[in-house]
Amino acid sequence: MVGMTRAHMTDPHIVRKIIERREDDIRPCVGANYCLDRIYQGGAAYCIHNAATGRETTMPHDIARAPTRRKVVIVGAGPAGLEAARVAGERGHEVVVLEATNHPGGQIRLTAQNVRRKEMIGIIDWRMSQCERLGVTFKFNTWAEPATVQAEDPDVVIVATGGMPRTDVLREGNELVVSTWDIISGDVKPGLNVLIFDDAGDHAALQAAEVIAQAGGKVEIMTPDRSFSPEVMSMNLVPYMRSLQKLDVKFTVTYRLASVHRDDKGLVAIVGSDYGGIRNEQRHDQVVVNHGTIPMDDLYFELKPMSSNLGALDYDDLIGGTKQSRKSNPEGTFQLFRIGDAVSARNTHAAIYDALRLVKDL
Repeated sequence: MVGMTRAHMTDPHIVRKIIERREDDIRPCVGANYCLDRIYQGGAAYCIHNAATGRETTMPHDIARAPTRRKVVIVGAGPAGLEAARVAGERGHEVVVLEATNHPGGQIRLTAQNVRRKEMIGIIDWRMSQCERLGVTFKFNTWAEPATVQAEDPDVVIVATGGMPRTDVLREGNELVVSTWDIISGDVKPGLNVLIFDDAGDHAALQAAEVIAQAGGKVEIMTPDRSFSPEVMSMNLVPYMRSLQKLDVKFTVTYRLASVHRDDKGLVAIVGSDYGGIRNEQRHDQVVVNHGTIPMDDLYFELKPMSSNLGALDYDDLIGGTKQSRKSNPEGTFQLFRIGDAVSARNTHAAIYDALRLVKDL
């Protein structure tokens, strides 16, 4: 039992499901150590992909059936969208998921590129199996436009389109940099002398650094903060550091990348400091920026005028655990909500929690 504490946090019904020979229904622990990291930081022991654990007074492990069956259209099959689809399916609704790519997963697919974190794909695989059991319809390779959504004749639309890397953070030379996603996905070949400017402090910078260094590149990670990677807590930071220090990755704190320009010898990075009085030049052949994501919310704003609630969330209903009741537009034909990185940049747990706390009452 001690050895399976995390497994029981991920699925508290694990023993009952084994007894009932429902092993395939068990929500798997993916070894993210989000729970342990939070404990060591003095926080509550939340599971990265079961947002009900630790919130049992307000969030259900077993989803109740809705009194009225409705049609729910979800745009995006990342962790937020898939959790919304799963919970809506458990509620008994007719659920359709529209996804622009040919596979589910969103940013989790980038995370799982790291061999130490490959089990994170279980977050997606489990939800896909649950959605199959619940009869959720998936339409892949479908770019959702307002007309695409309206053609489904939905009662509820949930925009879970995620975000894209934000790299336009410099005074000059934004067109000369690449994102951590470009490196992790393999879309851009790693350089030989690389500066990673990390203004987000999450896994992506460390993961990209490992990819570049393992390919033989010299890497410096620079942050304007007084400590690096504050979003990567101790249990996850240790294996990163064991790897990156062996690869001679350099960490520089309290310095900010101001601009980048090109000359006949390559890229010149102008480095300053939030504390003032500093202007240094560094030469690199590649500059990578990690500054979080910017919401892909165009569809949401296009759908707002067509919705009965004008895309607004009633926070009293959300906090009270009651059905969303806001009706601001009598001519609207569906309720509209957005969750996850389509609202603002957040981590996997927060995106899944977004979906659970909204959809459990729809």
